[in-house]
Amino acid sequence: MRAFGGALISGGAALAALYAAPATARLRAGRAAFPAITRVDSRDSVALTFDDGPDAATERFLDLLEAAGARATFFLAGEQVVGREETVREIVARGHEVAAHCYHHRSHLLLSPRQTVDDMRRARCVVEEAAGTRVWLFRPPYGVFNAASWAEAGRQGWRRVLWSRRGEEWRVGATLHSVVSEVGRPGAGDVLLLHDSSRYGSGDAARMALGALPQILDGVRDSGLKARPVGELLDAGWL
Repeated sequence: MRAFGGALISGGAALAALYAAPATARLRAGRAAFPAITRVDSRDSVALTFDDGPDAATERFLDLLEAAGARATFFLAGEQVVGREETVREIVARGHEVAAHCYHHRSHLLLSPRQTVDDMRRARCVVEEAAGTRVWLFRPPYGVFNAASWAEAGRQGWRRVLWSRRGEEWRVGATLHSVVSEVGRPGAGDVLLLHDSSRYGSGDAARMALGALPQILDGVRDSGLKARPVGELLDAGWL
């Protein structure tokens, strides 16, 4: 048990409560038990992030971002990278950042400590090999850590990143209006979450995010802010 550090021992009681809680309550409780970055210290930027890619739609996201002069961090799923290595290289070549999300997109609450660690390490290998860059940011599936993933991220030297605003575009019934409304009007230091793949959600996340992204970026610009990758904004600290 001590192989995973004190976080595994102290997190045991919290995990028991997380298993029994509704999804929204699990997310809140998980953030309390396993703290992570939800905002960045910036006066002129928001951190824009995408989960679950790469996918067939990712290049369209890259085109929209380029047209808007925006850059982002893409938290990649390892099984999505396989066969789309060229897309990963294009993400990097076009000035964006890649990070680890998972290999198989499974909640860490359903995995043993060993399964969790194996998935994270496999994701790192696949993403780094495809991108040719080092991974140093991590976001778990569904934004929920278990004690093993929280501790493993620390061992790997990864910064643990969640979000402050998200589009909820993966839900059944999501619309362009609902996605824009969920994101709201971002402020400096917000970490925004959208999805460039529909593979793991109940709705058509990629299509909804693609449709909403121009309006979201307009809102960022109208607030006098820039959209930038998380990593660029962490040097000044985090909240």
